[in-house]
Amino acid sequence: MLESIDLAKINETIADIIDDHILVCNMDGEIVFTNKAMQTYLGYTDMELKHKSLFDIVEDNNINKAKSFIESASEKPSGWEKLLFVGKDKVVKLHIKIFRKDDLIYIYGNEKYIEYEKIRHKLDIEIANAIKIHKRSLPESIPDNENISFASLYIPAQKLGGDLFDAFKVDNGLLNDFFEQYVCFIADVSGHGLDSAMLAIYVKDTIRSYFRLKHTPGQLLSPKEIINFFVEQYIKEGYPEEYLVCLVLVVFDLNTKELIYCNAGFHKYPLLVRDDEKIVGLNKVGLPITTAIDTDLLKYEDHSLPLSAGMTLFMMSDGLPEQRVNNEFYENRLKELLTEVSCLKPAQIVQKVHKDFTDFLNHEKINDDITLVVVKLPEKSR
Repeated sequence: MLESIDLAKINETIADIIDDHILVCNMDGEIVFTNKAMQTYLGYTDMELKHKSLFDIVEDNNINKAKSFIESASEKPSGWEKLLFVGKDKVVKLHIKIFRKDDLIYIYGNEKYIEYEKIRHKLDIEIANAIKIHKRSLPESIPDNENISFASLYIPAQKLGGDLFDAFKVDNGLLNDFFEQYVCFIADVSGHGLDSAMLAIYVKDTIRSYFRLKHTPGQLLSPKEIINFFVEQYIKEGYPEEYLVCLVLVVFDLNTKELIYCNAGFHKYPLLVRDDEKIVGLNKVGLPITTAIDTDLLKYEDHSLPLSAGMTLFMMSDGLPEQRVNNEFYENRLKELLTEVSCLKPAQIVQKVHKDFTDFLNHEKINDDITLVVVKLPEKSR
């Protein structure tokens, strides 16, 4: 039964049902095959084209170009070239590729490809610009002094990430000598594309705007108030319901010796290691921020702990603990490592985690954006 199958007929049928315009001719330009898409594009029937040469249907000013295509054709498809064809009713433009096989010249093209290439090129430029903007939104430096030290690790799952973090000393103007407060936050926006990256930048800009618009120098800082301010602005913007923003924000007040935090949706909550090397989870968690939830439910509270000498705080997005290789999550391995390295400086801790995580991956791709911020107080309090 298989011997009776006409493979040539099958190939011709396939060529006729695809959108590509296909024309096959010999080295002299005599047309031996066109598919229905090419026939329709030119306005000729199959029999009409089989009685023509390629040069009969190429516009006069393009004949030399067509001859050059045939002479230079190889088994490797050419790049896109524009050729003007004389259709039955009008001259038409077609972007084509050409290759040679078994002394036949294969010409194929599709104007949809060119439009796609234009769109893709434009999108590539936009994504490249978005990557630059997103990178600039990440802090160039974070506090590292004798009173408190920060270090960070950031690895996007794709070129553009939905994670963003920041850490900074609060500017209290003329009262800076009397107050020392530091803010650190991590935001995780659903998704990994252009929209997620831009929304992550919006999170940072909005939080920064709180300190321009709402903060009074010298006042006690409330993470809850900062997050509530963000929620208010987010709801006003009317972001689509499918987006989720998880945001955890921590204030280190070195004058009151207090750590105050508020968590909106991070189920992988910050971890604190004290002198006894036991991990304490800052596990008071509210709902993630989204317009899909009634605003009456988006209520958050501050939670506080006393600062102590040598304490180390680990803030991370879920991409790090939830990375899985061979059905094993990184979370348990990470927790063991954090207790071992908590005595080191934050920059050294980040290096250790990065190396161990890379070993764990064993060349596997990461599933989600990776963000880790390590904060450490000196061994002896001021």
